[in-house]
Amino acid sequence: MTTKEARDIYMKSDCSYFVMCTNYYTSYIEYKKLGLPSELENFWKDEKIQALAVEIRLNGDYRLFNKMYDIAVEFRDYEKLRILLDALRRISEPLTYKQRLSIAETILGRKHPKVRSGMIFWAYDIGQKGIAILLMDLALECLYMPGMSEADCEKKVQKAQKLCKRIIAELGLHFSNRYLMHYYNF
Repeated sequence: MTTKEARDIYMKSDCSYFVMCTNYYTSYIEYKKLGLPSELENFWKDEKIQALAVEIRLNGDYRLFNKMYDIAVEFRDYEKLRILLDALRRISEPLTYKQRLSIAETILGRKHPKVRSGMIFWAYDIGQKGIAILLMDLALECLYMPGMSEADCEKKVQKAQKLCKRIIAELGLHFSNRYLMHYYNF
């Protein structure tokens, strides 16, 4: 396997060893034998993030945002956060309840809050409290779903709304209760 072939399979696998191993096992074995430096992989990840950002500008697909987050999260720097925030603003509307919930989960984190996953913790942890507040507003907006009729989605939304309250209190994001009442009942 050449370095170009390695780059192609890495990019095709969304910069994920898991995806590569699952979908292209033989190529994964060859890729690992190359012993490529992490600096090169980080360069390719940056290329992939930039390519996804261009795609989102063109079609607004929320799934591309989630892919981008999965690649960028390990960097946890301001530049990648800014790119994600721009991509978040370019997601096409209207979205289904499940799509809105997926975006909110990416913002809030899909793991236990103690792990501090999600864009809000990322922003807060690098000293961008203002962006964390903006992200919480976007998450709450995604979770505000009047007239929702999907029972399985409703339970997840309620759980995410409780998580919002917990994160707001933990990070001291200083929303007024009057403002929050627009999104959900306390």
